[in-house]
Amino acid sequence: MSGRADKVLFREGDHVNKGQVLVQLNTDFIDKELMRIQSMIDLTQAKLDHKKKDLARYQQLLEQQATSATAYDQLFYSVAEIKAQKAAYIAELESTQIKKDKSVILAPFNGRVLEKNIDIGNWATTGSPIARIGALSDIFIQVPTSETLLPFSTIGQQVDVWLPATNQHLKGVHKGFRPVVDAQTKNIFSRIQLEQITHPFENMSAEVSLATNSESEQLLVPRDALVTFNGQNFIYSIKEGKSAIIPIEIVSFSGDRAAIKSPHIQAGMPIVIEGNERLRPDQPVTVIED
Repeated sequence: MSGRADKVLFREGDHVNKGQVLVQLNTDFIDKELMRIQSMIDLTQAKLDHKKKDLARYQQLLEQQATSATAYDQLFYSVAEIKAQKAAYIAELESTQIKKDKSVILAPFNGRVLEKNIDIGNWATTGSPIARIGALSDIFIQVPTSETLLPFSTIGQQVDVWLPATNQHLKGVHKGFRPVVDAQTKNIFSRIQLEQITHPFENMSAEVSLATNSESEQLLVPRDALVTFNGQNFIYSIKEGKSAIIPIEIVSFSGDRAAIKSPHIQAGMPIVIEGNERLRPDQPVTVIED
């Protein structure tokens, strides 16, 4: 339906719910049309009531042979014609009411308004967009991934996602790939669906942790335990009351933990996670909290 916007009840960035009123178009003309049709229905009903009484009287006269069958038939079909006319007016009323209902534009689903294309007083036409809304339940990240990593990606796998713009750490689900490999980079796009997200921004960046090797057991340490010096990664352990620096290889990250490799580390070894940036090898260490 086309019409002038009398009310615009949303702004860019708003969260809207399915069925929420977004725009109310002017209905002055439709309201007058509804009144006119309703008046015609009332007038037709009055005519119908009058003709029905006449028909009942003619029925008695016909039974008493005080009138002709022709006169009765004329009145009978007159009543039928008025009934049909009333039905047509009722259909017209319903059609016009549907037009009025369409003057209230509702949000089609839960989402966030990405773009607003209408203001109060603007003329809205059938088919012209008043807004662009992103569904919060259907948000995907497209991750360019080397085609060589395709064997290690599992559809349905949960992955860690970090959104720098909002500093949110979320869980995503691997939903598959776009069936096209980029001709120049040889990247394939993984499609990661976010399960829960608040305040999304269109085209925002994201960091996604994807498998780059076959599944294997790794030692996990808190990220705070990592120390970098001259491009080499280390952690500090404690041996005989002194700090022991151990070179490591970082395999991957998962949340606030890092998977590491080192032939000098075993599960259960004590490691330093606070104050390690100030330690030096073989420095005496006093443990104040495990």
